[in-house]
Amino acid sequence: MTPSLDNRIRAIEQRVASAHGLTITEHLLPQRDPRVRVLSIGAGSPLIYLNGITAPALGFAPLLAELPGYRHILVEFPGQGLAPSPQWPGPSLREFAVATLTGTLDALGLPKATVIANSLGGLCTLWTALDAPDRISRAVLLGAPATALPGARPVPAMVSLTTPLRGRMEQSLMGLPSPRFLAEAALSEALGEQAVAAMSDDLVDLHRLPLRRPGQAAAYRSLLTRLLDGRAPRPENILTPTELSQFDIPLLFVWGRDDVILSPTDALPSIEHIPSAHLEEVPGGHNPWFDDPAACATPIRSFVTAGCRAESDPAPHPLP
Repeated sequence: MTPSLDNRIRAIEQRVASAHGLTITEHLLPQRDPRVRVLSIGAGSPLIYLNGITAPALGFAPLLAELPGYRHILVEFPGQGLAPSPQWPGPSLREFAVATLTGTLDALGLPKATVIANSLGGLCTLWTALDAPDRISRAVLLGAPATALPGARPVPAMVSLTTPLRGRMEQSLMGLPSPRFLAEAALSEALGEQAVAAMSDDLVDLHRLPLRRPGQAAAYRSLLTRLLDGRAPRPENILTPTELSQFDIPLLFVWGRDDVILSPTDALPSIEHIPSAHLEEVPGGHNPWFDDPAACATPIRSFVTAGCRAESDPAPHPLP
């Protein structure tokens, strides 16, 4: 089943890219453990993209169409999209995230990078900026960065998946064919009805079909248990005020006013601990570029342009 399903997903990716005027090239970068999958688009100064939990790289397509003139490097972490499913037992989630992101930058030949990240990708980016501060030059955090800030709360579907009995049943159901409207309902809970209404059928399918790949639903559930303790984030996955005060790179938070994970108003006291951070409220929810890609792109464009002027980003080595 996997080869035909993977081919179907790749065909959908091509249609999504074409619909947004993008041309994609796929890469699989070998690392010690695990491997990530990379899609690259365009030419120019490199921007690294990290998406949210189980979200596909091409989910960023509506935003990329608004940001021409850069080399967009979309990274699918283990367990996302068509990247290999990981075995989560081992090092802490924080260690895993930092090692994976820095290993990816090494494979790309980038001593440091500008990162644009959403949700779990934002948490991984913030961890890396703290633990490997010479590798991240500046970062854009789109929406609540998962559990990074106090007050963040998971949606009910995530909590349900971490429970022993119901969670195992839901994990099994994820591997079976299901109608698209069920995925739309689940996405609406996390992203908002307006965002899902703006998504094409192909974009919805990119979010739902990878969970049918062997091991993918189990990896998703396992990751949630590493992030959450019941309805609350695990304490080790929340940044402390001391950690927030230690950031010394430019950080731009582009936050949807209706983000169900954490509102920008509730996030502001934590963001105020970061000397180099700026918060931009935009229309929409947890993935605000689906609601209004142009509104998201405007502050991002100014932020990354200022970064390119302030420093000369090295050109990455050719991808394998």
